[in-house]
Amino acid sequence: MSIDQVQSRSRSLFWSRLLKPSHRTRPEQFVGLGIYLLICFGFQAFNGSATPFFETLYFLSLGLSMWTLWRRYSLRILKLELSVFLAQFLFQGTWSLSYFALQQILLALVALLLLWCNTLLATLLFWKKEPLSGGLLLFPLVWIFYLAGLNMVTCISNP
Repeated sequence: MSIDQVQSRSRSLFWSRLLKPSHRTRPEQFVGLGIYLLICFGFQAFNGSATPFFETLYFLSLGLSMWTLWRRYSLRILKLELSVFLAQFLFQGTWSLSYFALQQILLALVALLLLWCNTLLATLLFWKKEPLSGGLLLFPLVWIFYLAGLNMVTCISNP
């Protein structure tokens, strides 16, 4: 066996362990990926952003995490996970509106704490069904924790 064949085989084993088999066809998977990324990046464009790079990573990991679940399970099985996933956008929108538009910093802090709890719940639910999907939500969890710290400092320094 040549070195190229060994490397190719080890790469395919890595991806097969990372992305478990799906009952959906490849075209369905690509369309589904496009839909989930369109939802996430559409919301990001609507939401506006002060830090586009990290916000892009945030929304990319949200879309990819839901896609990895969807490609293995039907939406009938993922009712709770999909509801928690969509609730993240509600809390994210509430935080953006209250922080940037209304400049109600305390309300924004409450919205961020609710968003963090929701993301933690999503991470645990997603991890239970698909570890890769839950792992993809670790960055949003840390990012929201960071934003909550910044919001808290702003709340304390501006009475």
